[in-house]
Amino acid sequence: MEPAVVLIICDTLRQDVLDVYGGNARTPFLRKFLRDSVIYRNAIAPSSWTFPSHVSLFTGLYPKEHGVHEERNSRLMSLQRKNGSLKAERLAEYMKSRGYYTIGLSNNRMVSSFNYFGIGFDAFLSFDPLPSTKARQEVLEAARIGYSPRDILFRLLKQRKFSEIFKYMVAYYRSERLKRDLDFPLDKGARNMNDLLKSMYFDEKTFLFLNLMEMHDPYNKFSLKEQWQDFTGIKKISDRKVNYFKKQYALEAEYLDGRLEAIVSTLKNKFDYENSMIIITSDHGQAFKEHGYFLHGDYTYDELVRVPLIIKYPKSRKFGAKKGYQSLVNIKKLISDIIEGGTDESLTTETAFSETFGLMMGLPKEFSFRRQYVNSVHNKLRKSVFKGGFKLTLNGTDGKVEEFLKDEKPIEKKDFKDEYKDLLNELKIFNGGDRFIFSD
Repeated sequence: MEPAVVLIICDTLRQDVLDVYGGNARTPFLRKFLRDSVIYRNAIAPSSWTFPSHVSLFTGLYPKEHGVHEERNSRLMSLQRKNGSLKAERLAEYMKSRGYYTIGLSNNRMVSSFNYFGIGFDAFLSFDPLPSTKARQEVLEAARIGYSPRDILFRLLKQRKFSEIFKYMVAYYRSERLKRDLDFPLDKGARNMNDLLKSMYFDEKTFLFLNLMEMHDPYNKFSLKEQWQDFTGIKKISDRKVNYFKKQYALEAEYLDGRLEAIVSTLKNKFDYENSMIIITSDHGQAFKEHGYFLHGDYTYDELVRVPLIIKYPKSRKFGAKKGYQSLVNIKKLISDIIEGGTDESLTTETAFSETFGLMMGLPKEFSFRRQYVNSVHNKLRKSVFKGGFKLTLNGTDGKVEEFLKDEKPIEKKDFKDEYKDLLNELKIFNGGDRFIFSD
């Protein structure tokens, strides 16, 4: 009998925060889950942000192959159109062709039917972590006016919109109370998702996709204004604040571990757990200024593209460790092999790649005057190759080497000339022979 297949994306979860990978966040459920599962230690996301990485997961193609990625003058809305017109077979379409009932639930508004991620699913529901209320809509509008009650007050006074002040102040504090009641931002929808799963009926032959947003910003005391000031080089976030967010991120990971336990417990009552395949991974990580960059997108640093990958196979099959890397683009092929009775051989390859193509989103209007700075620093084409414990990252816009690593530590080209040349050739092949990014 073909197994039920569950793909759980813990959005924005980097690998090294989890104790099962040597991190500080305590994850008792994942440790227990490993009794039935296989942990992979070299999983690489094909991109460092949600949209292209999810398309790669669903199609088995790298961003350069499926084309649904950011470009220097192409942002989110163009990706919606690209994704809608993409002809590649999606994972859900493949599963449906095998007779599976396909269901998707997402806490990420980006991963939605509106953006064509529902293609191939019999049912796909995306829902916001916070209820859609009139108060919340007013707060969203207020956020376009200011970043805090003080900002809103002074801007409205400056615009002489005296009648609007009371409405926005009430809406702001109503929203804050709502967040407290829902335990936001610690919980970003996982509890509601589990409640929904409890109420649903599943056929044994089901493919279930879940996207959980607990690890994604915002975090407690997070300021969008501070984030944009840091990104545009106006005012750097202090080391003290960054360390605070690191601790909040670890707390989120511990909370997520409990939510995963609750969800898997629910699924045990819905499917034959013994005959199920459950994949727990992430679409990308999160940076906390390890390389001077905060949050995610734009770069391919390890903290952004090294992700956890833990898989419970049907009958709790175990597979031995293999040399190489587990690119998320291989997940689709792996699922196909497993439901056909095969092994995990297709998951691990000698090389893996990750790439970004420029800014994932445009600058807010109030920061548009910093466009030149952002283009000179962040808005670049970057490609990384992983092979044999080495990593090479090239900035194709400037023709520069940004990283040359061995075992995740910087090394000198002169000390590893052959390996450097080999990685450079791998990137050339990956890029279809186009030499413009290979200035040396």
